[in-house]
Parts: sequence; structure tokens; C-alpha cells
Amino acid sequence: MKSPIFFIVLLFFLFLSFIPSFQGREKGIMHPGQRAALNDSVVSVRVSFTGDLMCHIGQYENSKLSDGTYDFNPSFTFVKSYLEKADVTMGNLELTFAGTDIPYAGYPIFNTPDSYAEALKTAGFDFVVTSNNHAMDTGEKGLLRTLEILKKTKIGSTGTFKSQADHDSIRILNIKGIKLGVLNYTYGTNGAYPASDHKYMINIIDTLAMERDIKAARIQGAELVLVYFHYGQENKSIPNEYQKMVVRKSQEYGADIIIGGHPHVISPVNYYKTAHATLDTGIVAWSLGNFISNQYWRYADAGLIFTLTLRKNITQNKYLKPEADYLPTWVYRATDARMRKHIVFPAEMALTDSLSLPSYIDAAAKYKMKEAFADTKALMTKDCKEIKLRSIH
Repeated sequence: MKSPIFFIVLLFFLFLSFIPSFQGREKGIMHPGQRAALNDSVVSVRVSFTGDLMCHIGQYENSKLSDGTYDFNPSFTFVKSYLEKADVTMGNLELTFAGTDIPYAGYPIFNTPDSYAEALKTAGFDFVVTSNNHAMDTGEKGLLRTLEILKKTKIGSTGTFKSQADHDSIRILNIKGIKLGVLNYTYGTNGAYPASDHKYMINIIDTLAMERDIKAARIQGAELVLVYFHYGQENKSIPNEYQKMVVRKSQEYGADIIIGGHPHVISPVNYYKTAHATLDTGIVAWSLGNFISNQYWRYADAGLIFTLTLRKNITQNKYLKPEADYLPTWVYRATDARMRKHIVFPAEMALTDSLSLPSYIDAAAKYKMKEAFADTKALMTKDCKEIKLRSIH
């Protein structure tokens, strides 16, 4: 029979042999901070933006069918799949739907067939901003009817409003739990303004109003605030001092995302430090240029689909730095007798032999498409190398 000392010694050596395995498991124990990191839940959404959505005379004339109706759907055939991929797609609607009581018209007084709105919806547009220098082209009546057509077509909008209550109700898009407030302002309306007691009908750039609205958006539940400006000098890609002032003020007031339109050409993109803790880094796209129009000169025939990936850390209730990418586009302007339509193409189609272009895209058109691709790439990466080119492949 073994003595008690033997068992004590045996137990001691067993304990020593047990320590390494215990220490190994100790290394796998998660501290509170580590546990939180592993359990973080991140939701991600993609929001796409295009530049100006216009309709000049040539566009609606070339969209007219033999029965007198208008079909704008072919304009978006080649970009529809890219517009649809985003959770939300927005554009700047620079025209009015005033109906047939007055003639359809292009520049300088835009009145467009209602089916243009239907084509936008079919193409993948979910939301448009309507405060721009052509919003009052057909007066208050045209402005109000434009809103009616958008509502009928189930396209959301902001920037112009039917009442004071409508104006004061900030558009807040709930995208998979990400609450994005959308505001829109224009520098002016070509001298045609609503009556003095109807000033609520359109948002004009005013720093006091911007500060009030951004705060109201937060109060009404927006976690991020997007401000879409219509401003700047036409055909100039470099922001002027007025644009810089307006953007700086909106940043100070708490804007997280700033998108610009009106110059009809693309401008660079910049990141900036925001004024609040929910999102550390915001982004400004000074001008997205045209998406579709009859403007044919260099840079005005180029556009893009600019997409932001917004990511929210649900656990920490914070947003990560937005990721940005872009798809260069180019507008074919019905220059071939075989295709009398205005059509938006991904410009990259001219750079690859693996995708055959339609026969009506001749050598001159292909050259312009390549030029648009190169111009857009140069402008989008001029100030920020982080912006990614989105390939069609």
C-alpha cells in the first residue's frame, strides 16, 4: 500500500502537466473589447447618383412614336442594369412636366412628356432632386404638376414642394436601417420665382435655411445628411468661390454627403472631416455633370454613375468612411439615320473588343466615347486617388 506522500507527489506532477493546456486556453479568452469587436454587426447599402437629367427638343422629337406617344426607354437600355444594382438611385431632374396645355419645349423653357418620368422609373431611378434653375420654367402650375407626375410614377423627390407642411417634412430614406436625410437647394430659378406667399415651393441656397434644415433632419431621425446643390458656373469643372463657400457652410452645419450639379461637366471629388461623431469622414462630389441631354460638346456629353457604399456599425452606432466608385458614361445623340434616339452608354464599351457596340456607333462616335472615358477618369481621380473605377466586366 502506497503512502499518502506518494499520492501528494503524484497529484503535484499531474497539476504541472495540466498548466500548459490551461494556459493555452487562457490565450483564447476574449476580453470585453475583443468580444464586442467579434459581435459587431455592420450593415452596408449602395446609393448611386447621376448628373443632370435633361430633355432638349431633339430628345423628345426622336422619342416620338407614330401614334403620337413618346418612348424614352431606349435611352437607358445600356445603363439600366447598373442603375438597378444600387439600393437607391438618384438624379437631378432638370425639367418640368407641365402637361399638354402648353407645347412641349426644350431649352430655355423645359416642358417634357410625362413618359420621360416613366422611363426613369423603369431604368431604376428611385428619387430625384427638383430644385434647379429650370424648376419654375412653366410657373407654379408646372412645378406642382411635376410633383404630381413624380408621385404617380412612384419616384421620390425633394427640393420643390406643394405646401409649407410638405416643405417642412424632411425626406428621410430608411435604407436597410440606414436613415439618410436628403436636402436640395438651387442658386436661383432664372428669375421666375413663386409668389411671395408661396416661397416654400422651392429651396433657394440660403445659409440660415441650410443650417435650420440640417438640424431639422437630425431631429426628424436622419443619421446621415445628404445635401444636393445646384450651383456653379456652366462648363467649368473647377469649383468657384461661391461653390466653396456653400459647401464649407454645409459641412460646418453637419452635412455628411454633398453632391453638386448645374455646370453640365464633371468636377473632382474630395473627402472631408465631418462636424459630428457619427461619421468621421464625409465626401463631396462637386458636380456630376450631365447624365442625358442634347449637349454635344466635349465634357458635356460625358457623365457617370457615382456610387457610395455606406456602412453602419450597428453595435457602435457609427458609420465607416464611405467608399466611392464611378462608372463613366457617354451620350449618343441620334447622329446615325439607323438610330434616331439619344442613348446613354457605359463609356468603357469603346475600350474593349469583348463587347460589340451597335452598328450605328461609327468610328467618330467611338472616338468620342473613348474621350469621355478618359476625361471622366482624369477628373474623378484628380484630387482623390481612392475613388474606384467601376468596370462593366
